[in-house]
Amino acid sequence: MASRSHVEVNERRLRLIYDCLDNGNNKKAIQEADKVLKKQKDFQCAKVLKALAMLRLGRHDDSSAILQEVHAQHPHNEATLQAMSICYREVHKMELIADLYENAHKSRPDNEEILSALFMAHVRLGDYKKQQLTAMSLHKLRPQKNPYYFWAVMSIIMQAHSATDKKLATSMYLPLAERMTKKYVTEGKVEAEAEVLLYLMILEQMERWEDAAQLLEGPLGEKFVSELNFRATKLAELYRKLEKWPKANAEYRQLLVQNPDQWQFWSVYIDTVFHLVDCQWVPDEGDQCALIDYSVEKALAFITEQIKGCENGRLYRGPYLARLELIRLLQNRGEDSISIVGCPLTLLKQYFDKYSDRSTYFGDMKLFVGILNDKEKEELLVYITESLNLNKPGEPTIYAQDIKHMQRHISVLQLSRYIGQHRAMTDSDKVTLAKDLLDRHKKGLEFGTELLPTDLQYSDNYLILAAHILLGAWRQSGKQHYVWQVVTQLELGMRKSSNFQIKLLLVRLYCIMGAFGPCPALYDGMEIKHIMNDTLGHIVSSHVGRLGHFVAACSMYGTMLRFFTVNHKETTEYLISSYKYGSFGKIREFVNFREKLQNSLQYASATSERLLLDLTLETASHNSTEQMITYMEIDPEKDKTDMDQLCDNRDFQVMSCWEPPELFDLEALQRQSFEEEKAWLRLRNLMLRLLAAAVMLGRQPDVNHHANNGVSEERKPMSEVMQELLEKLTSHLEDCDKYTNSVLCQVDGPYRTRLSTFLSSGHHKVFKEMVQCVIYSSSLQDKGVGKSEENEEKRFTTVVPELLQEAVSRHKCPLIRSPEGEAALNTEVLENLVLCAETLSYATILAGVCNRILKPLKSSWTKKLRKKKDTAPTQPCTFSNFNAMVEGLERRPDLHQAVKEVDPVFLSLNLSSLNLSEPLTDNQEEMEIQKEVWLKVENSYQQSSRAVHDHVHLKLQYLHTLKL
Repeated sequence: MASRSHVEVNERRLRLIYDCLDNGNNKKAIQEADKVLKKQKDFQCAKVLKALAMLRLGRHDDSSAILQEVHAQHPHNEATLQAMSICYREVHKMELIADLYENAHKSRPDNEEILSALFMAHVRLGDYKKQQLTAMSLHKLRPQKNPYYFWAVMSIIMQAHSATDKKLATSMYLPLAERMTKKYVTEGKVEAEAEVLLYLMILEQMERWEDAAQLLEGPLGEKFVSELNFRATKLAELYRKLEKWPKANAEYRQLLVQNPDQWQFWSVYIDTVFHLVDCQWVPDEGDQCALIDYSVEKALAFITEQIKGCENGRLYRGPYLARLELIRLLQNRGEDSISIVGCPLTLLKQYFDKYSDRSTYFGDMKLFVGILNDKEKEELLVYITESLNLNKPGEPTIYAQDIKHMQRHISVLQLSRYIGQHRAMTDSDKVTLAKDLLDRHKKGLEFGTELLPTDLQYSDNYLILAAHILLGAWRQSGKQHYVWQVVTQLELGMRKSSNFQIKLLLVRLYCIMGAFGPCPALYDGMEIKHIMNDTLGHIVSSHVGRLGHFVAACSMYGTMLRFFTVNHKETTEYLISSYKYGSFGKIREFVNFREKLQNSLQYASATSERLLLDLTLETASHNSTEQMITYMEIDPEKDKTDMDQLCDNRDFQVMSCWEPPELFDLEALQRQSFEEEKAWLRLRNLMLRLLAAAVMLGRQPDVNHHANNGVSEERKPMSEVMQELLEKLTSHLEDCDKYTNSVLCQVDGPYRTRLSTFLSSGHHKVFKEMVQCVIYSSSLQDKGVGKSEENEEKRFTTVVPELLQEAVSRHKCPLIRSPEGEAALNTEVLENLVLCAETLSYATILAGVCNRILKPLKSSWTKKLRKKKDTAPTQPCTFSNFNAMVEGLERRPDLHQAVKEVDPVFLSLNLSSLNLSEPLTDNQEEMEIQKEVWLKVENSYQQSSRAVHDHVHLKLQYLHTLKL
């Protein structure tokens, strides 16, 4: 009784602290904890809660001291353990949670809750071996609880998943997991569906398809009840892998009877039919041949039966598409039996009549329009166009009568463009068609008067089609005013609709035109959140730094990196929930998802760009540069990015595109873009590591040891590291020559990197020469400043300043150019000037390293000179040459001037008055929108110009402090 009373008193005293923490009143929580500790100075839980309150107030050192003190006492009280776990989670020290519960388990080896918490701590760390051992300890403690046993089995499976040696996975881990599970199956101890699913997963990973099929066919297969048709679908897949085509065909046939609109089942079902035809399978007397379609005729009969079955009810597309797929495959095989299926042209006409009023029509036709020859395509277009009963060219406009009629017309236009009807049009014909579509878009808005502002308008695709047609005229003629006409119409369309397609296209066009200013608002308007930071983040992250919007770049990269950081924490909690509730099938999915995000190209690119941005923007002196490098914790010897593991999660299919496939191969373009992105990323990483290595060399010249957690660790001299990195950079630049003339600049597909501009302008030469200057300066510490080399000294006096001057002069050009007498924006000048400013920044940092190395040498030389009063030897030329280089870099008024010449305000330019575009109509609202567009462009160029100007000014001040 006394013990129980003592516990109640402790709980009552702690309750006030818990209430303060829950309400966010951390100061009050500390006061209440102090009151408790005055009465019980060794009350561990009160100490930990005080530490938690301190942590939330930002008093990390005080909090850490208390936690270390309590941790050393090896607490085993559950309330104390939970509070300490919260503290460690908030400071991301998951390994300490595991250590905490390890010690608690030693004190209380029979406590199930502590052991279970220890298992979850190992889950957070991804330590699958310790998970297995802990789960087996739990099983021994509570042998009647199946979940603990299967936690151990799942941990073994995850060891197989993470094993670098796949032979080890297949020869040891998976067989062990199979034997452990089979033991329970044999003994009849398997109780839950999740346990059977785990056994099925093991058999599938071991590729024991026959055993997996027998499991599903047997009594244990009846336990799969939580997911509709899971057992039948999985059996059908296994029969395919076993090449048991009759059984696979029968299973898919039965699934299609229940789900006639499931396209995935239809495509596999037809595949099984052709396998049966190829192997000339015929039923035996005992076979239920009525349920197996082993010929084209039988398959056609089944498809026809499904079509008839849905004619009087809901119109499923699946059976109609299956018939077209049958024709497509027969054509590919060169079979003569196509005629029994039907005429492809007739079937496509029928499909148009039934489904062209649906937005899915074009996506379906992309798959099957290729079964027609050119003449049949023309005939199909004539038929579907005439069926609309709309006006012909030159006749008075007849508008769609209702939403379905309008959607049918849009379907016709989309298919016409995909077949290539717009390709042969002249510019004037394209403008005429675009005007007609814009007129229909305006008229179609009447059908959406009752829609909410956040809804998509029914006629939006008219506008988007018109935009693509005008952009085709721009690509064909090179006349920039078409782009501004498109931008104006899209901005006008946004007043009536919140269609994300309009915003995506606007973001891309503004970026192509060098005006990033309007993009953040458009990007935020699409509400890009969570996983979309990875799949769609590229639409802004590829341009924000390129166009000189440095503040927006820091914000955007920060948002993206927070998502990737939080993802790891959130995924861990999902994994813990999966173990708790026995959702073993989801564990690998979550782990694969986490790995895919960790290896994301977007994550790696955002990380390196943010580090380089911070290194150039946040450093006004060499001391601040050294502090920044320390904060970044970069290891120059190791590249944290494994290029071979990178995956491209960018989504380019989200943007509507109806280009002919022979002109626009998105998959090929994305592969090419991915290779170019990896090359650019590797170059940026090498530059970052070289900058970090140089700063470390200047701060502690050639110190060959490194403190790692208090232990001195031998490392290579930093000068050797720099030499190796320079060799890697030189080799990589040779490999990058193929990207010098990159043509990736698609409106609908991936955009090029800055690699081609970087190489063609010679920025890499400036960087390499400056690195050589650092290495040369470092070598003078050993051989002495009096033994300078003429070729090396030239880098200081002429090579570096001249290369930078050449890069700036090459791109010094006005904002407005006049090709063929037509005024147009020079959209490339801003990107080039940003690269020049970045190169100046890197040269400044490396010059600062040279200063750090040479300054002590000059001081030493001066001291020696004072001792030798009788003679006055000439000062080594290195010091004066270095000063000459700094002065040469400082004298960049041409870069300042070039930056000012892209500022419309500095040039007193009113872009809207320069006739850079022509309005499509005389609509007053369109005129107002056009003025707004030019105002946005002016503001964007002004913002970029000032950001680059301030950046250059900061670096010139930095340079001014570097003279010896």
